[in-house]
Amino acid sequence: MNDLSALLRRPIELVSEPPFQLGTGMVHPASLEVVWPDGGCKLEPRVMQVLVALNHRRGAPLSREDLSQLCWGGRVVGDDALVRCIVKLRKAFQRDPAVEIGSIPKIGYRLRLLSVAPGTTETEMTPSPTPAPRPDGRPSPWVLAGGGVAIAALLVGAFVVMQPPRALATGTVRPLTSEPGVENHPALSPDGRLIAYAGGDGLGGQKDIFLRGVADGTPIRLTSAAQDEQAPAWSPDGRRIAFVRRVTDAPCEILVAPVPQGEPRVVGRCAVEAVTRLAWTRGGELLLSDRPTRNAVRRIRALNPDTGQMREVTSPPADSLGDGDPIVSHRGDQLVFRRLFSYGVGDLYTAKVSGSGQRRLTRDGWKALGYTFTADDRTVVFSSNRGGDSGLWSVDVKRPTKPVRLSVGLLDFGRLSADEHGLLAVEATDYRSNLFAWRAGAAPVPLTESSSNDWDPDLSSTGRLTFVSDQSGGPEVWIKRGDGAPTRLTELKANSVFSARWSPDGQRIAFIAARERRTDVYVINADGSGLRKLTSDGATRDELAWDANGDIVAPTLRNAGWRAERVDSRGRISAVPNSAGVQIIKNAGGGSLYALKRDDDRLWRLGPDGAILAAPLVRINREAAWAPAGDGVYQLAGAPGGDSVLRLTSWSGAVRDVQSLGRFSLKNSLAVSPAGDIVAARVVREEADLRAIRLARQ
Repeated sequence: MNDLSALLRRPIELVSEPPFQLGTGMVHPASLEVVWPDGGCKLEPRVMQVLVALNHRRGAPLSREDLSQLCWGGRVVGDDALVRCIVKLRKAFQRDPAVEIGSIPKIGYRLRLLSVAPGTTETEMTPSPTPAPRPDGRPSPWVLAGGGVAIAALLVGAFVVMQPPRALATGTVRPLTSEPGVENHPALSPDGRLIAYAGGDGLGGQKDIFLRGVADGTPIRLTSAAQDEQAPAWSPDGRRIAFVRRVTDAPCEILVAPVPQGEPRVVGRCAVEAVTRLAWTRGGELLLSDRPTRNAVRRIRALNPDTGQMREVTSPPADSLGDGDPIVSHRGDQLVFRRLFSYGVGDLYTAKVSGSGQRRLTRDGWKALGYTFTADDRTVVFSSNRGGDSGLWSVDVKRPTKPVRLSVGLLDFGRLSADEHGLLAVEATDYRSNLFAWRAGAAPVPLTESSSNDWDPDLSSTGRLTFVSDQSGGPEVWIKRGDGAPTRLTELKANSVFSARWSPDGQRIAFIAARERRTDVYVINADGSGLRKLTSDGATRDELAWDANGDIVAPTLRNAGWRAERVDSRGRISAVPNSAGVQIIKNAGGGSLYALKRDDDRLWRLGPDGAILAAPLVRINREAAWAPAGDGVYQLAGAPGGDSVLRLTSWSGAVRDVQSLGRFSLKNSLAVSPAGDIVAARVVREEADLRAIRLARQ
C-alpha cells in the first residue's frame, strides 16, 4: 500500500469531518446529529462513522474490509457489528425516501440518492390506481383538484427557485499548507477530504502535483517529472486527477492519474497554448482553454479523455483576448469562465457545459483572479482587486447583480476551489518585487525598497526612471529622480497600468491604462501635470514606444488581427502600413524601433514610420524580459522561476552571457539606457500558501 492509499484508508475522525447534505437532511458528524426540516436524531459514534464512510464513496460500493479499516481502525469485527450499524442507519433514514443504503452481495454496501420529488413520503411512493374516466367525458373533480395542486406546487417551486440565496459569510481562516516556496492551484476533492495542488520553489518554476488530507498536514507527492506540472482537477467520482504538464517549446500536455495509485497517462494535448486550467464535466469530458489554431481566439474547449476528440464550447468575439479558466458547478450542468476583452479588462460568464445559454455575471471589467461555485451552485465566489486589494467577492448566478464583498484583502487571494460542504480553499500569496540597477558586470543595487511590487521600468536619455508600482494599493505610474524617493505621478485607480515609456526629449511619459472597461493611451508630463487620455476607442493594446518624431506607436488589435498604429499629439490614430501581426514594440534609443509579431520569436526592425524594414534579426525568448540596445538585445535568460543570466545577443547573432544574477526573471521588466545603465525587477519575496475558509449562509 502506498502513502496515498494509506491516507484514503485512514480511520475517520468525526471531529474533523465537515457537515454535509444528504437527501432532505443535514448530517453533522462532529455532533453526531442528523437534522431534517421536521426534526432530527442522534447517531452512535460508530454508526455515524459508517455513514460518513459511505458518503465519501457516495454512489460507489464500499467493501466490508474498507469499512472495517475506516470505522474500526482495521480491527477484525464480526458481520453482526457492521450489520447492526447498517440497520440503525436504515431506520434513521426511513423518513427520507431519497436516501438508499443498500447491500451488494459478496461485495459490501452502497449509499445512493434516488430521484424523488420534493416532499414525497414513503407511502406516497406507492403507485395509486388511475381513477376511471367519468361516463360523461368530463374530468373528475379529483383530477381537477389534483391539477390545481400540481400547478400551485409548480408556482411555489418556481417562486422558491427565483428567490435570491441568503447572504454568504466567511468564517475563520486556517492554513492548509505552510511549506517554504509555493503551493498553488488548489483543488478540493468532491467529498472535501483531500486537496490536490501544485508545489515548488517559485511561482514561475518547476512544480509537481501533491495531495494531502484537509484535516491532516502530511503532503504526498503524486508526480515527480522534470517538467512543470500544475492545474490539478478531480473527476466527479473522486477517483482520478487530471493535470497539465508544460512542455518546452511545445503546447501543453493533459494527463490523468488514478487515485489512490497508478501511472499518469497523456490523454490529450493543447493545440497552441502552453498552460491552461482544467475542469471535469459529469459526462467525463475535460474542459480547458486553448486556441484551435494560431490565428484563432482562445476559447473553452472540451476534451474526451478516452478518445482524444475535442469540441468547441465557447465562441468569444474575434476582437477579444478570448476565454479562459473554466470551472464546473458541483451538479456538473454549468460552468463559469473569464472572458478577457483587453489586458486588465475582463468579466465572468456562465453557461451550460454544452456552451449554450451564455450569460455575463460581472459587468465592470475588474480582474477576477480566481473563482468557484458555492456548495449549492447558486453563487460564484471570486477573488478580485476591485477594491484596490485582492479580497473575496460573490455574485448570484441566477440573478446577477452588483458583486458583494465577503472579505477584506488582508491577504492577496488568487485561485479558489470549493467542495460540496461549504469549504473554500484559496491561494494566499506573499509576493514582492523591487527595482535594481547596475552596469553590465557590476553588482545590482536596489533602486526601490517598497513592501509592494515595482515593475515595468524605463530609463530616459538623462537616466531618470519611470515604472509601475502598486505601493498606493493599485497600479500607478511612478518616477524616481537620482537618489530621491520615488514619487507617484498618477491616481487613476485603474484595473491595469503598463508600458510607461519616456518621450525622446525626456519631458513626457506615455502609458496604457485600463479603466471603466476600456484600454487607452495616456500621456503625462514628468512633473505630474497635464494628464491626457490620447485615445478614446478603448481598443486592446500592447507595449508601446515613441518614435523619433515624438509620436506614439502602439500595437493594437483590430478585426481579429494585430497591427501597429500611430497616435499623434492630438490623439489622431493612423494605421502603420506593412505592420500586420506586430504585437510588441520597443525603443532602443535614438528612435530605433524593434518589434515582435504574435506567436513569432523573431525580432524585426521598424522604420521611422513604424513599418517593417528588414528580415528578422535575432530570436527572442518571448517569456523572458528583454530590451534592445545599441549593441544588441539584452535578455534575462535562465530556468523559469530560478536564477537568471544577463545574456547579450549582438545584432550579428553572436550570443554572450554577461553575468549571473538572482531572481531577475519578471517578464516586461528590463530596461537599458543609451549609456549602458540596466534596470530590472528582482523578486525579493515569493511565498504562496493555501488557506481554508468556511462559507455559510446567514
